[in-house]
Amino acid sequence: MSFQSLVELAPWTTIAQICNLLLQMYLFKRFLFKPIQNILKKRQQEVDGLYDAANTARSEAEQSREDYERHLASAQDEAAAITARAAKAAQARADELVSSAKAEAASIRAKAEGDIQLERKKAVNDMKNEISDLAVEIASKVAEKEIDEKAHEALIGKFIDELGEPS
Repeated sequence: MSFQSLVELAPWTTIAQICNLLLQMYLFKRFLFKPIQNILKKRQQEVDGLYDAANTARSEAEQSREDYERHLASAQDEAAAITARAAKAAQARADELVSSAKAEAASIRAKAEGDIQLERKKAVNDMKNEISDLAVEIASKVAEKEIDEKAHEALIGKFIDELGEPS
């Protein structure tokens, strides 16, 4: 083999090599590139599906969070309203109890004042009787005579009227 035979261009060998190259490219494309591209497309679709599912789940979670916050706000408003109603009812009940207690105290005070007036009149009457008895004794000792009971009571009544009634 000579150097020239190695460098020489043989037309049939070149055509066979080009055909061999074209055949290899066709086989690579058919059995290697297309399956690989199909696998890549499937993986891309899976990834896209996962992204879509994640975005859907994120939007659902966001919607659930907003619903929860709205529900929480309405629950807080409702709790505040219930608390306000309870406070108003408690205040009304307290006012009612206070007014009832005041009315009861006023009635007790009025009754006590009536009892005091009654006791005062009774004491005044008792005092009048004692004074009249004392006056009769004194008068009988001073005059040393018996005074008639009716005249004596009239005299004592006049004396007490002149002194004035105690208040």
